[in-house]
Amino acid sequence: MSEQNAFLFEVAPHHDARVPVAGQGLSRWRAALYLLLAVLLSAGVILAPLLVTVVISLSRPGAWPEVLSDGQAWQAVGNTLIWWVLVVVVCAVGLGLAWLVRNAGSALGLVMRVILVLPAVVSPLTTGAIFRLLFDTSRERGMAAALLGRDVAFLGPGWIWLVLGVAFVWQYAGVAFLVFHEALARLPSSLLRMARAFGVGRRRRLWSVVLPALAGPAALAYLFALVAAARVFDLVLMGVPGSTQALVEGGGLYWWRHNDDLGDAGAAALAVLMSLLVAGLASPALLGLRGRVSWADPAPAARPRPGRSRRLWPLAGAVAVVWLLPFAALLLTSLREPAAAARTGWWNGEPWTLSSYAEALSDSAFTGALGTTLLRAVAVVCVVLLAAVPAAYVLAHEHLLPRRAWRPVLLVSVALAALPPQAFAVPLQRWLSPVGAALPLIIVHAALVIPLAVLVLHNAFVRVPAPMLARDRYELFHVVREARPAVVLAGVLAFVLVWNDAVVGLLLNWPSGDHLPLILLEQARHFMSAASQLAAQAVIATAVPVLVLALTARRLYRGLTRGVRR
Repeated sequence: MSEQNAFLFEVAPHHDARVPVAGQGLSRWRAALYLLLAVLLSAGVILAPLLVTVVISLSRPGAWPEVLSDGQAWQAVGNTLIWWVLVVVVCAVGLGLAWLVRNAGSALGLVMRVILVLPAVVSPLTTGAIFRLLFDTSRERGMAAALLGRDVAFLGPGWIWLVLGVAFVWQYAGVAFLVFHEALARLPSSLLRMARAFGVGRRRRLWSVVLPALAGPAALAYLFALVAAARVFDLVLMGVPGSTQALVEGGGLYWWRHNDDLGDAGAAALAVLMSLLVAGLASPALLGLRGRVSWADPAPAARPRPGRSRRLWPLAGAVAVVWLLPFAALLLTSLREPAAAARTGWWNGEPWTLSSYAEALSDSAFTGALGTTLLRAVAVVCVVLLAAVPAAYVLAHEHLLPRRAWRPVLLVSVALAALPPQAFAVPLQRWLSPVGAALPLIIVHAALVIPLAVLVLHNAFVRVPAPMLARDRYELFHVVREARPAVVLAGVLAFVLVWNDAVVGLLLNWPSGDHLPLILLEQARHFMSAASQLAAQAVIATAVPVLVLALTARRLYRGLTRGVRR
């Protein structure tokens, strides 16, 4: 070999044809470290107090028989089952709207998505105020009664479930619509065409192709609505007059009103009973969340049939009017002169004024609560992402658990995500009272959101493929970058849930009024005489989550449907 050839041999690229080195993954200790914060928060704030609640419920022998023989307690439990029926209605309405506008064109789908998802970021307190204004008994103040031309007791025993059902569906059907709209767009069209070519009937195709493809998205929609229903509390407090609340209150509200009368053991027994009920109602989600929610690759966009899109625009217009009308009622009420707003409904028009907004912004208690709630929500978002991101990454990529153990872990996560705060309120009140409420409230809020955030992030992280060659220390950042929409979704979920929360504040921070929903709840004591001022505060409180939604809308939609960038 000449000297020239020897030089060329040394610089020539050498292709390694050996089998790539398999990734070694994290060590057990490092993986456990990734899980540590989420486990500590969930165990310390939810599981340990829940176990203490069970022990307290058994500390007095007569506690369980007293609760099980209490007719009012059983009525509250029965009302909880009615709220579960409304969860099913929410999913059905979302699926029905998504089915109607499938293949109707991107423009119509975008309009429907924007309009329908807006109520999901509104506080249940604000929703209760809006529908109480719309369904006021007097035809002078209530729009529904005015349309009928006579006074109707919509807020009385005969109609109140209809009003609450409409309000609940209005607020949460948009989330179900988003999930089902994306799922229907990704149905395995080639498999459907093949089944049709082989003569498979419509019912068989529905059972063997469509339903399995919709199972995962349906479980997500069901879980989101169930979390809202299990913690329904403030919607009843604001939307239902005090004399009627006992007829429609769920187990959580009944527990809050009567826990002193029941005693520690009785209140703990009722809390355990509610937890078992919620865990049972959450179990159907496991049918769709068996391991992961999978989104099929996008099917080629179907060209809208000529005339179909045009025929659907009137339907979309009607849906838009129904969904935007409550916002218009709230805004116009806030702009009316307070005395006029107390006497007549918003459609009567003048006199217009901004005095209610000036009064709200000059109220130091309201503006102070606005700032405190904003700082608290941002802090909770940071804690949730700090705990949930590494935990979801380890659960998705490290295969720490055998396949058989995944189902119980999933069941526990789903149950914790839907667990009502009353289940662990008594021990937490005892433990937190000596240390104040500011920092503990952030930790409690974060612990309540972490199980739901881990579920959302895990379903996105499993879609990010693991590297073929040896793994490096920056793989977590690679996964987070690819699943950025899901991370944004988890952060927005945490922000909105904390911003709108009144239950945890009432249970752990009452009578302190430094949380915004508690200020709105105080204003509701003078609902009829202060409708304009309450509406102005509600508009300001709603503007912040709507702004967050507008800034993150694109990534939020992908996070809710697929979770990953591509």
